[in-house]
Amino acid sequence: MGFLGSLRSLSPMARRLVLMRLAIYLGMQCAYFIGVVGTLTYAFGGGVTENALGIVLLNGCIVLGSFVGGPLLDRVGPRRFFCVVVGALVATSLLYQLFAQSTEGVLVGAALLGASWGMGDLVAKSFPAYLSDDPDELKTINSVVYTVSNIAVIVGPLAGGIVASAASPQAVFWLLGVCALMGMVPALGFRPVRDPHAGEALPGAKDDSLRAGFSTVFGSAALALLFWSCFFSFLGYGAFDPLESLYYRDVLRVDVEWMGWLSAAAGVGGVVGSMLVMRLPARLVNIRTLLAVLASEGIFALLYVGTSWLVAACAGQILLGMAFGMLTPLLNTLVQSHAPLGVLGRVNAVLGFGNNVAGVAPLLCAPALAEVLGVQGTLVSASLLVLVMPLLVSLIRRHEIAQLVAEETGNDA
Repeated sequence: MGFLGSLRSLSPMARRLVLMRLAIYLGMQCAYFIGVVGTLTYAFGGGVTENALGIVLLNGCIVLGSFVGGPLLDRVGPRRFFCVVVGALVATSLLYQLFAQSTEGVLVGAALLGASWGMGDLVAKSFPAYLSDDPDELKTINSVVYTVSNIAVIVGPLAGGIVASAASPQAVFWLLGVCALMGMVPALGFRPVRDPHAGEALPGAKDDSLRAGFSTVFGSAALALLFWSCFFSFLGYGAFDPLESLYYRDVLRVDVEWMGWLSAAAGVGGVVGSMLVMRLPARLVNIRTLLAVLASEGIFALLYVGTSWLVAACAGQILLGMAFGMLTPLLNTLVQSHAPLGVLGRVNAVLGFGNNVAGVAPLLCAPALAEVLGVQGTLVSASLLVLVMPLLVSLIRRHEIAQLVAEETGNDA
């Protein structure tokens, strides 16, 4: 089934969710790469240290936002939670205009964006499970949600690049607030189908704190394996955020608008990848497939940053985007299938914490590594790490993976 067929097959509530996610994520993509990193690199002439600090703040505040948002979602439900997300994004859009006249102000803006982003990500990660508990239906909803998310990855940077060229990189934050407000239109009629408090499955699920999220993740063999697989694989990506803009400027030797064009190329690949998941047989929606996709990201990242050729960088971005486009709906479907609905917000907060800590840790050494290896050398080393980590997890945990796959497919290990 193709994208349009999958979209038509969704329930009315699921189609509303798709539009809600598209609106807020489009604004985020308009604002993030060009508005934060582009401003630091091009408007203020920043280097690795300034960019690394900006991304550390943003990723750290994404963790804080998800830590606040996870328990809040589980407590108030998806409808009221979405209103909070929209309010946070609009406030960030307005406050950024006051702060973005200096490097320090941009860093404050990055922190605000990160906090609202951390809450907003829970819309895509958790909301599908409020609509269905059927694995095939969850796979379809997640695939469509991330197909439109990757369309936003195309359109957002393109729109941001146009605004940055016509005005300034800082101006793209206006799009963040406008898009967030547009998300309220489909949200007005959104109603959850499933009761999150019906039949809690794990001890501690009624605990209203994040502790319930941690105990659920590490008390489940499947969720713990998903946590560690993504954590170790994401370690390599921390070096990308502060160095990519410098790679564009100093290695590829392109102007700021190419930050938008190359990000859009990744979005094209992402659309293809998330659509491939729609066609994936249910028996292949498992941890083994997830690890294979994680390893492929390392291969495509090497193509993306391994040369000084713009054509190779574009091809690498498309393929890397395709792998990411497959990864996220696969991961979310597996998490939503294994986590009780009553603690799903907190479970996703914990998983997001792992991914963002893995992304932040390399930022601390990225400036020093860039001094020794150069910008491109550091990016190539990070890509190799992305490739090797899921292969090691597959080898070390092979018996556990085989057992989980057998349980999910109904076969003997």
